[in-house]
Amino acid sequence: MRQYVLDANALLRFIINADGAEMVEKVLKEASASETRVMMSVVNWGEVYYTMARRIGLAKTDQLLTETLEKTHLWLIQVDQESIAKVARLKAQNHDVPYADCFAAALTGSRHVLVTADVKHFERVRIPKLRLLKLPPAKQ
Repeated sequence: MRQYVLDANALLRFIINADGAEMVEKVLKEASASETRVMMSVVNWGEVYYTMARRIGLAKTDQLLTETLEKTHLWLIQVDQESIAKVARLKAQNHDVPYADCFAAALTGSRHVLVTADVKHFERVRIPKLRLLKLPPAKQ
């Protein structure tokens, strides 16, 4: 089975039931059924946290994200000095890609599939064989 990485946009869409939420839900259900985990960098998790906190407040965000972790096979990947150096090199080579997106891309590498709607950012990342599961564009 493929292993997936979520960027912040993908998890946000799942949480608020926006366009593409059903695709993210399918990925999470497949992971649960196969006893694998979907990965996410703690940096991208932080993006989701501050975005939701601005919308619904800190207490509700704490509860919502705790429940999300309890109900899904989402695995938060910690950041260490080695991964920071890898991300920094990736950012230096792809200066127009947002820094937090570089964490998702680095975690994905060429072995996993990145779930994202921010396709234009990730199509510019210079990682051989970076695979994307493209969520639909947000409706305006």
